[in-house]
Amino acid sequence: MSVLAAGLFGAFAAWFAVRWIGARLRIGAGDGSLVFAPFLERLGILQLLGVAVLAWVALSREHDSYTGMVALALLLAIGGIYCLCEGIMTRGKVDDGGIIFITPWGGRRNEAWHDLRSVHYRSYCGMYVLTFRSGSVIRLSVLLSGHGAVLQHLRARGHRV
Repeated sequence: MSVLAAGLFGAFAAWFAVRWIGARLRIGAGDGSLVFAPFLERLGILQLLGVAVLAWVALSREHDSYTGMVALALLLAIGGIYCLCEGIMTRGKVDDGGIIFITPWGGRRNEAWHDLRSVHYRSYCGMYVLTFRSGSVIRLSVLLSGHGAVLQHLRARGHRV
C-alpha cells in the first residue's frame, strides 16, 4: 500500500470514527453531565507509551541521526499530555438554567441560557461554539458524552443546531 493510500485510508477511518463515536455519545448518562469518553485518556496513555518505546530504542542502540526520533517523540509527548489533560480535566453540567463547563485551558465557565448570543457548528473540528453576552465562549466537542442535552436546550430556545 502506498503512503498516499494509507494516509487517505487513515483520514477516512478517523472521520468515520469521530462521526460514529459522536453519534453514540450524544445521549450520555442522561443526567446532564458532560465528560469525555475514556478513549481520550487511553489515547494519551498510548502516546506516552510510544514516547517511552522511542526513548528505549534511542538509548539502547547506536543511530546515525536522532533528529527524526526526537521530533516524533516530542510530537507524541505533546499529543499525549494534551489528550490526558483534556480527557481527565474537562467536565460540565447542563440544566434548564444554564451550563457549567470546566476545561484545563479555559478554566471554569458558568453561563445562563438567557445570556446565550450565538451558536455555530464547526464541522471541520466537530464542535459547537457557544458565545455568551459576557464574551465567554464555550466550545463543546461532539466527543463529549452528553452533548445531546446541550443540543436539546439549544433547540428549545430556538437555535438551529
